[in-house]
Amino acid sequence: MLTPSVRFWPLVGTVVAGWPSPAEEELIDQMSFDEWLIEDSTFMVKVGTDAMQDAGIHTGDIVIFRRGQKPKQGDIVVAEHDSEWLIRFYQVENGKPALYPANGRYQAIYPTELSVMGVIRAVIRKY
Repeated sequence: MLTPSVRFWPLVGTVVAGWPSPAEEELIDQMSFDEWLIEDSTFMVKVGTDAMQDAGIHTGDIVIFRRGQKPKQGDIVVAEHDSEWLIRFYQVENGKPALYPANGRYQAIYPTELSVMGVIRAVIRKY
């Protein structure tokens, strides 16, 4: 069995995304993505559509999800519907599941049966 090595990345400060301000570099902390995101039931999938683009999940992104986690209202999930895997916002309405996209070009789905693979934990995008 392979033992993965853990790499710690320096967290060096905060930068605003609005008006310019001086960015000061100081070591705030160190974090390991393994400890922060990765568990035994963690998987990754590549996003194949723009259905969640208004939630910041774009075609080609990689999403990290935790398999087997029970979704709560508003969670973004990886779910199976009509033999197709998709990523949507999870809601329960009148005791029944509903899946909502984050792109007006797609419609909400009200499945009679739903298999939720897992809950999205993070999005990875390489520029």
